Amino acid sequence: MTDISGTRLNPATRHSTDYGLWALTFSYVLSQFFRSYVAVISTQLIGDFHFTPQLFGWFSGAFFLVFAAAQIPVGFMFDRYGVRFPTAVLMSVGTVSAGIVSVTTDPRLAIIAQAGIGIGCAPVFMGLLNHVLRHGAGPRDVRSITTASAIGMSGGLLAAFPLSWGTANFGWRPVMALSAMLMLLATLGVVFFVRRRDEESLHDARRLQPSSGGKTIAPARTSDLWTLMPICLAMSVGGTFRTSWGGPYLADVFGFDVMARGNAMTVMSIAGIGASFCIPFLVRQWSPKSLSLFWQAGGVLAALLLAAMPQRSPILSVAAICLLLSVGCIHPLVMSQARAIIAPGKLGLGLGLLNSLVFLGVALASSVFGLIAEEARMTGVSSADLYSRLFVVTSVPLAVGALAYWFSPGAARK
Repeated sequence: MTDISGTRLNPATRHSTDYGLWALTFSYVLSQFFRSYVAVISTQLIGDFHFTPQLFGWFSGAFFLVFAAAQIPVGFMFDRYGVRFPTAVLMSVGTVSAGIVSVTTDPRLAIIAQAGIGIGCAPVFMGLLNHVLRHGAGPRDVRSITTASAIGMSGGLLAAFPLSWGTANFGWRPVMALSAMLMLLATLGVVFFVRRRDEESLHDARRLQPSSGGKTIAPARTSDLWTLMPICLAMSVGGTFRTSWGGPYLADVFGFDVMARGNAMTVMSIAGIGASFCIPFLVRQWSPKSLSLFWQAGGVLAALLLAAMPQRSPILSVAAICLLLSVGCIHPLVMSQARAIIAPGKLGLGLGLLNSLVFLGVALASSVFGLIAEEARMTGVSSADLYSRLFVVTSVPLAVGALAYWFSPGAARK
């Protein structure tokens, strides 16, 4: 039997690694769906809840704001209790919250429930990272994480054409109710298949025993963590145009209806999935640091292109957003670099800190975008000029993050 990266498993670890990792990967698919669904049905949500631009900014940012705030506490709980218990409890909160969004008509309750979905999704990718990287950050571990991340990106694909089709035929509320049921199934999968803390500790002890001719990995200086923090804050800012603001952009500037937006989001999701699946192969030729820097440079160029020509062509805009979105695909590469810096006993807390910055960046960007849009509406700025400003704002943290990341410790190549 093989694990998710295609590596053959030792019989002693076959059950826990195979089924536990797949349960977390399925949960990550749903997490990606919940990160992305707002962009496709944004006009329906704004109409049903009577959101102002500022309230919509808070709604779209609530998921990521709470998600970011939860990362450090979740990391602490992972270090103390293991992955299974905290993940199952918080995913239960997300299940209930998704159900509330599907039935409520109160805009403030909807914002609170959206934040609850963020709580439910907060431990999922962190659980994947801790599940794999606790044992090291070797080539097989990096491939497992990048492959699981690529599979998880299919959740964004579900939040594209399937969501727009379901919304057009049944309404968005039944679709959200179905997603809540799938979240419940994912929660049960985590309960039944992810290792308990005592099993994990025993497994770690065996993995950390020195073997003949084996080498231990000495962590880099913890102070080097600062070189990863700015890019963690910036890497997913461009993804805001996939998760929430891309829908209004395509509707306001190019007149896309819900089906056209769904098709555009489908293209973006396929591009993101394709980029994610390329990474496990590209890291065979490039170091994680070199690959990450290349992608960050591409993201800066895409943001500046969109800022200069926000209404030139819908095809060009969607293509540039695809490139901007794909910068988030370096997330597992940066986390694997962090594994060499963070002490094993503090892995959950360290990864939680970095992961919190990733989603804090998205939450802040979405909220700031809302404020800019509100001011633009009051001053009569055209839609094209408004989104040009948003793309300029997007390029700045990406450029600063890439500069700091240049000084990060390079991971050893295979």
